[in-house]
Amino acid sequence: MLNNHPKGLLVLALTNMGERFGYYTMLAILAIYMQAKFGFSSGETSIIYGAFLSLVYFLPILGGLIADKWLGYGKTILLGVIIMFSGYLLLAMPAENNLFGKMIMFSSLFLISAGTGLFKGNLQALVGKLYDKPEYSGSRDIAFSIFYMFINIGAFFAPSMANFINNNVLEKSQFVYDANIPNNYVALNNQVVDKTAYLADFMASHESFATETEKKQAQILKKQKSEDGVIFAEDKEQVLFNLKAAGLYQISRSGKLLGVDYQLSQKEYELLESRSQEDKAAKQAVIDKVNATPEEALAGFFAEEGSDKLFAERFGSAYVSKSLSSSYSYSFGVACISLIISILVFLFWRKSWSEADVKIKKKGQQHASTADVPQMSAHEVRERMIALFLVFFVVIFFWMSFHQNGLCMTFFARDYTMSSISPAENMFFSLLSLLPVVVFLYGIYLTFIGLFGGRKDPKSGIFLMVSGLAALVAYYLTNVSQSEEIIKITPQIFQQFNPFFIIILTPAVVEIFTHLGRKGKEPSAPRKIGIGMLIAAVGFVVLALASIGLPDPASLQGTSDVLVSPNWLIGTYLVLTIAELFLSPMGLSFVSKVAPPQYSGLMQGGWLAATAIGNFLVGVMGTFWEELSLVAFWSVLVVCCLLSAAFIFSVMKRLERVTQ
Repeated sequence: MLNNHPKGLLVLALTNMGERFGYYTMLAILAIYMQAKFGFSSGETSIIYGAFLSLVYFLPILGGLIADKWLGYGKTILLGVIIMFSGYLLLAMPAENNLFGKMIMFSSLFLISAGTGLFKGNLQALVGKLYDKPEYSGSRDIAFSIFYMFINIGAFFAPSMANFINNNVLEKSQFVYDANIPNNYVALNNQVVDKTAYLADFMASHESFATETEKKQAQILKKQKSEDGVIFAEDKEQVLFNLKAAGLYQISRSGKLLGVDYQLSQKEYELLESRSQEDKAAKQAVIDKVNATPEEALAGFFAEEGSDKLFAERFGSAYVSKSLSSSYSYSFGVACISLIISILVFLFWRKSWSEADVKIKKKGQQHASTADVPQMSAHEVRERMIALFLVFFVVIFFWMSFHQNGLCMTFFARDYTMSSISPAENMFFSLLSLLPVVVFLYGIYLTFIGLFGGRKDPKSGIFLMVSGLAALVAYYLTNVSQSEEIIKITPQIFQQFNPFFIIILTPAVVEIFTHLGRKGKEPSAPRKIGIGMLIAAVGFVVLALASIGLPDPASLQGTSDVLVSPNWLIGTYLVLTIAELFLSPMGLSFVSKVAPPQYSGLMQGGWLAATAIGNFLVGVMGTFWEELSLVAFWSVLVVCCLLSAAFIFSVMKRLERVTQ
């Protein structure tokens, strides 16, 4: 797949893959971190999250300008990594829930977005510069497909890494993850409860700890609303009940009490802290209590007045402020490590890309670029810039539709999709089964081109096929064949399918385009973008068909009574990924090919700015989620994609003319 490409492509792709792995590891937990750590409401979290993403995609314009006019690409990229590293390091540092802690978080997010602005667009521009040489110019589109695949390799592993760290840190404290616990603890500290009634949802999930009266109170709480959107006063006791229930639930899961610092009364806690020999017997009694089984320990646990309140407060503090926050800090630390590896790769193999870098050298008393920049007329520059902005306009609507995967498609996964699956169905969701699938499919690819493409010996492909199939069979025998356990999946897990499909489909797409290119039938980059918009429309048609007969979002009091198969969403992700492969890497290639040389970095920043506007419109579109029926909502996205496709095909001749 890397034949007939400069060595710098692999170096730059690996550099970007490492940076994206850290970024998506951070992004996977950023929203829940802000809510659990600082108690931000959903609205506040959305505003902060949206502003951060907008900066991430707008600041590359400034980064491109700095590279084009002053530093060149290599130095600007290096500066970006240093700034990003400082941002991730700040975010990984333990911080209290106070004004200073919030200032640290906001500062770190700004540094990450500023560093990304210097890094992202210029790395893409540097890839494009590698293909300015005549011997590589015909492989530009393929190169950006490969570059894009490496981005998604990093994105594919990132959510699993964040999830792995989260679960393992909690497990060391004998906890299991439950998003309702930080919600309740935040509500306890704020003495208010959000009107979405997450407390009632928590009680429903642990109803064995609730009396019939408490269940009825929960239903009343779920429906109650106040004018300013919060419920006050007596609900603090309800929060205490939920934290107590959560603590007991954790005990039942672990089989023993979970630590003396939050499980004991104040008097018992002081005894454990005492070093007096007189308290030795009493202290041993407390230790015996901690080591007892839950049934024995809980028999007299809440006899002391106020002990249940103390239990709830200490449990919430230990869970949220210690274990959960630590897991988030470790996840942010992963981003620091991945950045270090990325920049070492970038610098160690510097010779592979240095010739493509734009530097400024002294020539006599004047400054001139070392690159041979062709002189273009003002008319040609204007035509190229117009063509670029026309493409930017189209891709805004693609990202507005595509990035619903993190918003409304996740709502659909939560409210309308079955979450209980069998072990066999879980093979589609487990990383341990998806990785052998990737190895097996790449083995097929290498075997095929070895036998029919005349490029390689097929032995390596056959080895990968056998290895992947053996690992898949081993997973089935150990995790599926003898298991009857029903497995719960989370809504966000569906987001792993996009990078997964990109990884397994990119070689096929590259091979198809290469084959068409040899025959002189490969579509131009603008035409591929138009085809991608049409395919994206088909993806949302799939969701519209799945939504027929489902209740409107506004009418739901929880999840829908009618749930659809997860295969509908998986199928949608498959179609949208094919659309993305036609559009996103081709757009990057188009920008690098068409941008006037003196504005190359700036125009890569323009592509990312168009993406930023599309991401902003994701939220605007999301405001209609409860205003329209499901079929109507998805149909709006279908229409947007079709109109965008019609527009780009209407100006196709102009776009293709500037690529000649």
